[in-house]
Amino acid sequence: MELLIGTTLAGRYVVTKPLARGGVSTVYRATDAQEGRTLAIKVVDDLYADLVQHEAAMTRLLRHPHVPKIFDVGRARTPRGDQVGYLALELLGGHNLTRTLIHGPLPWRRALRVAGTAADVLAVAHRRGVVHRDLSPANVMLTPAGAKVVDFGLAEVIGCQTRPAEDVYALGTLLLEMLTGRRRSPRSLGPVPVLPGLPPAVAELCRACLAKNPSSRPSAREASLHMWRLVG
Repeated sequence: MELLIGTTLAGRYVVTKPLARGGVSTVYRATDAQEGRTLAIKVVDDLYADLVQHEAAMTRLLRHPHVPKIFDVGRARTPRGDQVGYLALELLGGHNLTRTLIHGPLPWRRALRVAGTAADVLAVAHRRGVVHRDLSPANVMLTPAGAKVVDFGLAEVIGCQTRPAEDVYALGTLLLEMLTGRRRSPRSLGPVPVLPGLPPAVAELCRACLAKNPSSRPSAREASLHMWRLVG
């Protein structure tokens, strides 16, 4: 769903700049005329309005400093008469991890700090009964305030089909991608390579997160604690 610059949604959100486009959504910078603040607003066709409602509900369960704040969610009609769904949320500075990895791998300590922050978020999510299900470089923002995990649109309540170990595997993949600078798919992961200067304990933790048997993987909390200890 594309909006003209200057479009006002819900009588208060004035669109000022496009920021990103996804499969079914467009994110804009906007001004909240009611509160006098700048924020981001994700807009979708009305067909997908329930998805942003779901994303808002999952995100609000976390209340974590490294997850964007949700200000508002709802439906609105554009000046052209189109019905849309919207999600108003904290505007983040910086850029996503995908953009950073274009320039190559991260130093292992920086990679661990980013992964450790993501693991912290996952640990809180899991404790509150939520699995993210879409942790990837595209959904990790590197901001002046540190890494932030975004986009809980695919998140689900923990159940028989959605388990925390899935997120831990994604965490291991994320760490491996930061250490190697290469995008990985589940089929192309292979063994954790021997990298110059990489402490064996970091490689071992990465392997543990990527264990084929989900029960052999550490919990997100265990992974987080180990990562921060290794950072020193």
